[in-house]
Amino acid sequence: MKAIGEGNYKEMPQPMNNELKAAPKIFKDFCEINWKQDNDIVYNHIRGLSPYPTAFTVLNDKMLKIFRIEKEDTNPKIEAGQFETDGKTFLKFATNNGYIKLLELQLEGKKRMMVYEFLRGVRLG
Repeated sequence: MKAIGEGNYKEMPQPMNNELKAAPKIFKDFCEINWKQDNDIVYNHIRGLSPYPTAFTVLNDKMLKIFRIEKEDTNPKIEAGQFETDGKTFLKFATNNGYIKLLELQLEGKKRMMVYEFLRGVRLG
């Protein structure tokens, strides 16, 4: 930054490469979350697909799109793919070696909302 401010930088053209290819198309199967993977892989998968096309999982036979999350690197007490909740403030899914805590989500047929709003109107169990 300092060199740019002082005008003491050397411009370098981007190399032309005829092997450049377009990014592959993302299909729905790729967007489904595999909770049995490592926590970092699941975390980056969800963040990479947000806000569009959006990573999803199935909850109570409905698609649950996940937009914002936090990761918890702790040993899960439940099997990967299962969830824990207090029914009011948090909902987190277990991965192979941690938890993914949902912050913002959208249940099929509903609007996008924060997890505490979602938990007010749904029964999980």
